[in-house]
Amino acid sequence: MSRRNELKQILLRHLLLYGKATRPELVNLTGIRAATVFEAIDELKAEGIIQEPERKGKKTGRKAPELFCSADCCHIVGVELHLTGCTGVIIDANGEVIHSVVHPATERRTLVEVKREILEVLQHLRELAGENWHLVRGLGFADPGLVDIEKNRSIRAVNIPPWQELDTGKMLENASGLPSQIWPEAMVKTRMEFIQRLPDAPESIFNFVTENGIGGGFIKKGELFVGSSGRAMEIGHIVVHPGGVRCQCGNCGCLESVASPAGLAEKIAESRAAGVDLGGLPVKFSMEVFAEYAARNRGVRIIADELCRDLGNALSVAVMLLNPEMIVISGEFASLGTFLTDSLRRELELRCFPEAVKELKIEISTLAPADTARGAAMMMRDRVLLGECGNL
Repeated sequence: MSRRNELKQILLRHLLLYGKATRPELVNLTGIRAATVFEAIDELKAEGIIQEPERKGKKTGRKAPELFCSADCCHIVGVELHLTGCTGVIIDANGEVIHSVVHPATERRTLVEVKREILEVLQHLRELAGENWHLVRGLGFADPGLVDIEKNRSIRAVNIPPWQELDTGKMLENASGLPSQIWPEAMVKTRMEFIQRLPDAPESIFNFVTENGIGGGFIKKGELFVGSSGRAMEIGHIVVHPGGVRCQCGNCGCLESVASPAGLAEKIAESRAAGVDLGGLPVKFSMEVFAEYAARNRGVRIIADELCRDLGNALSVAVMLLNPEMIVISGEFASLGTFLTDSLRRELELRCFPEAVKELKIEISTLAPADTARGAAMMMRDRVLLGECGNL
């Protein structure tokens, strides 16, 4: 790649991440002489990738106009497969959602039916796009389980048992006619947590995803950590109870097997069978209701404390190894709110160096339901546009 194209990638990457920037800001970012940066900017403008409002009038001293991506230089599809169905969006080059659809899961979710959900979402999005479908340049997919990113394959999803050992990338390309890439859902969520907090995002965020398939993601200075084989941050498979319940991965006592929503349901069922007084806790309950009962009933509180100890045990490993500035909790347990954040802080204070926890922020995710599909689309958008810069 030429130096000019490397510079154009740097400029475009900044605009894709932050949305807008002035010419002087981009000069300061690169440390390269202004004339060279301006030439690269003008090339990106000529290619229709970025826009710059024209100055009007001769008044001096005004702030330089802000450059931004041309909204219609490309549109991208984003799809998230999740426990309750399939969500799809089309975004413009600025990451704004143009169209969105949700297809609920069928009661009996076989592999054929799961694939049909995805295909129907893609078909619906194509119909919504109409004559603008030609602007769509790629598809990003947020996978609910373990992923081989390099081979573009789905390995296994705990929440959706039929979803395993699939050439998902090829399936999506055949169905949509678009270049497609899959990423783990937790990775996509982590990047969106970072983007949502810009321009004042913390330097590093660990995202703790608490579903039946517990996962994690780590981002520092805007860069996701994926590991040498794309399987980093599998916090759900840290063993917290050696010799305990067998996990689907084959080990015994993994966090995912004892402290997931399914693991919590099993603990409650065992307590009921043993005659423990749970204060009338309903058989079907939300996490908010569980937190309310834990505040006033000793039996439920013991279960909640055990849950938080297990979560804190695994999370302390991430804190000691990564020393993040912020932990964000998403997924089902996020509904426990301050009950969970306060409990986790107490556990981390017991298990970690004080300096690692003193300034640590622990927050509940506020991402919208469609933000994961949108995040997958934004990751594919970056790949498409930055790849074009590298090939010019």
